[in-house]
Amino acid sequence: MNRILLSLGAATLLALAVTACGSSEDPPAGAKKLSFELTDDGCLPRSVSAPAGPLTFEAENTGSSAVTEIEVMEGDSILGEKENLSEGLSGSFSLTLDAGKYAIYCPGGDNERGVLTVTGELKAKGSAEADKAVADYREYLEQNADELVAKTKAFVEFLESEPTNERVEKLYVAARTPYERIEPVAESFGRLDPQIDARENDVPPKEFEGFHWLERALWLEEDRLLVDVNTKPVGERLLDHVEELAGKVETVELQAVQVANGAAELLGEISASTITGEEERYSHTDLVDFEANVEGAEAAFEAVKPLLDESDPELSGELEADFKMVFAELQPYRKGNGFVSYTELTHADTRKLAQSIDTLAEKLSQVPAAIAESEHA
Repeated sequence: MNRILLSLGAATLLALAVTACGSSEDPPAGAKKLSFELTDDGCLPRSVSAPAGPLTFEAENTGSSAVTEIEVMEGDSILGEKENLSEGLSGSFSLTLDAGKYAIYCPGGDNERGVLTVTGELKAKGSAEADKAVADYREYLEQNADELVAKTKAFVEFLESEPTNERVEKLYVAARTPYERIEPVAESFGRLDPQIDARENDVPPKEFEGFHWLERALWLEEDRLLVDVNTKPVGERLLDHVEELAGKVETVELQAVQVANGAAELLGEISASTITGEEERYSHTDLVDFEANVEGAEAAFEAVKPLLDESDPELSGELEADFKMVFAELQPYRKGNGFVSYTELTHADTRKLAQSIDTLAEKLSQVPAAIAESEHA
């Protein structure tokens, strides 16, 4: 679950860098480093303090199979995180935080929550260019949230009729596309992401619902659609959840480096689940998710590009070329207005796609730190 790390609370959040597993970009100048160890007992240490300002969170998994991620939370909102840290891997992310108490959350451990106490005063000033980047990206978020509501409504209403294979796939894909473009937003709102998009093994059986519950119900048996008596209420709840998400998008707090960080996180979504075929395990429409994730990442990049053009024009140009490369890699798999089934891809196909995403993601992860100075110039 890839994320644009968005704060809904009082904290001023500045996500400055997220890096690939096993590697770390240079942290923002003056950032205090906080180191954590991922263990079966949770994240250690469990209680830490730091001054207000830029903070770099470094995490290493020294042998836990139960705990593979670390999150910084304010209430139910995820401010920053690092996922997919399996045994032996390390990673980091950076935030700028105001004074207050925050949770260090490491799901899966015997003691999942710790406390981060931030003291002192945060002094930061914005820029007109950064404000425009945020405004441009907010417009993109709101457009896709509105599209998500409309397309989900059409999909849910169709389920109440007698759906056919071809038509239901088109409606399902149409609803999934705007969600995958802005998926990280839901993650920042705590419960909404699992309610909308949890896969079958992501949550307890009694909590499994949303898009993938309906996907399973519709495609569970090969070449035959199944719709049981629970489909209608699950669909109605899904529509309620996406409408709630659309409402929250209108008021979510954003900063330019968060937008840049979210672009890299969307590519992490591809690496973590889409490229493996796990995301759409019944419908096999994974390439739709793949393209939508890249589209969302590109939109975030384009919003902050003017800032990057000032601080690192060479990197900006390389990223433009790399986005074009990734979209070109998808072309051979197009079929009509969509894509071939993911089951038609060979191991060589998926490996080639993964390599193009890795190339793009590595460079994209450098953007937040590169634009931080421009945002607060």
